[in-house]
Amino acid sequence: MKQSFRYLSVLFALIFAFSVSAQSDPTLEETLSNLSSDAASAYVAPVISGFGSNLNSGWITGAPEAIKFGLTLNLRVVAMGSMFGDDDKSFASTGSFRYTSAQADDILSASGISPSTVGSAQYSSIKNELLAQSWQVNISGPTIIGSKEEYLEVEFPGATIQGQNVGQYAVTLDEVNGYLEDLSLLPMAAAQLNVGTVFGTNASFRYLPDIELGDLGKFSYFGFGLIHNPGVWMKNPLPVDVAVGFFTQTLTVGDIFESTANQYGVYVSKKFGYGISITPYLGLTMETSETTVAYDYEFTDPTGGSTVTSVSFDLEGKNGFGATIGANINLLILNLNVDYKMADINTVSAGVSFGIH
Repeated sequence: MKQSFRYLSVLFALIFAFSVSAQSDPTLEETLSNLSSDAASAYVAPVISGFGSNLNSGWITGAPEAIKFGLTLNLRVVAMGSMFGDDDKSFASTGSFRYTSAQADDILSASGISPSTVGSAQYSSIKNELLAQSWQVNISGPTIIGSKEEYLEVEFPGATIQGQNVGQYAVTLDEVNGYLEDLSLLPMAAAQLNVGTVFGTNASFRYLPDIELGDLGKFSYFGFGLIHNPGVWMKNPLPVDVAVGFFTQTLTVGDIFESTANQYGVYVSKKFGYGISITPYLGLTMETSETTVAYDYEFTDPTGGSTVTSVSFDLEGKNGFGATIGANINLLILNLNVDYKMADINTVSAGVSFGIH
């Protein structure tokens, strides 16, 4: 069983690796090193919501039966894909930013300030003052899933420094473009074990051991959940199976991303047939996700040296209310399902499982 999980994990990692351009140059960590926390949070926001929506998808293929003791045991392979719109591929915001030495030279040059116009000593003094502080700036350009042909721009707001008028100037960050190259769907896959039924309750477990994804580092996650059919306590059976459930999951991508996601839901399903059957199902869910983003930010200090500082911040995914519609087809020990979740981030999921459903 352990070896089978290993083979499945390699397959899942390859699917994810293709989606995140693990062989990109520069690496994602090098790309983020050019960004302050304000710029980075807007830049990575779409995939944060995508991670959360994927993690909160594909858990169920129907409600458990309203029985006290039964046999449910199957191993699922489930794939999820969060979909992005054009609005997710670019952003414009404001935030703090510190400039590098080369960027400071460009800003001053655009205002006609150079060693030849103000003298070397004063130029160095003006430049050092510019480098010594964080500036409130306008930041715009592609997000992490935007176009590789577009680059981030940071607009210096303009200031008077030591009597010199330094005008507005947009610095282009040639190191920061759409890292995931115009991505429209963020795929993910999972191996899931479902067991039950005890007093109308099934348990689900997801697990992926550490898999190396090139420049991104190790990718892994673990999750579990419970879904309960309260009809087991009723004297008269309901015409449909109704259940409540809770699912939680943690995902890590290298040293950069660590995501947690939680889902609370009400699910309704109805099985038609026996042996070979079809089960339509619906789900109404409340979902949350949060990702910690960590990287090293590099800028130039007033002495002209390079300063590296560790940056870490938490971002909540754009995940809230979701409505899922799907169907599961049971072919004796083989089960096939597909569903679609309508939410802030729409997500499609499909799975195949083997065992007793």
